[in-house]
Amino acid sequence: MQSQTHTPTIRAALLAALDTPTRTLRRGPGGFIAVGGRSITTSRPLMFQAFTKRVVNQLEREGLARLDDPDSPSTATLTAAGVAAAEQLKASKQAKAVRA
Repeated sequence: MQSQTHTPTIRAALLAALDTPTRTLRRGPGGFIAVGGRSITTSRPLMFQAFTKRVVNQLEREGLARLDDPDSPSTATLTAAGVAAAEQLKASKQAKAVRA
């Protein structure tokens, strides 16, 4: 499926996962979140965009992510197709920013 046909939430999930070292969304308290491998030190609460299981299931159905457990997933890792789609989205966003 071409990146132009993805919903905004799917595009956001792809880009969020792409920005992690392991290309993975992990299940957290509010849904699946992209947590980086870097150590974060802050005195304020951190804000992460959470993606629902429905979004993660859609990524898996489209072949863009692989779930660690189909029944009760705790991680969703981008496949090669998912990484390619996310990189295409990122390049498209950068090209639009340059034109603006």
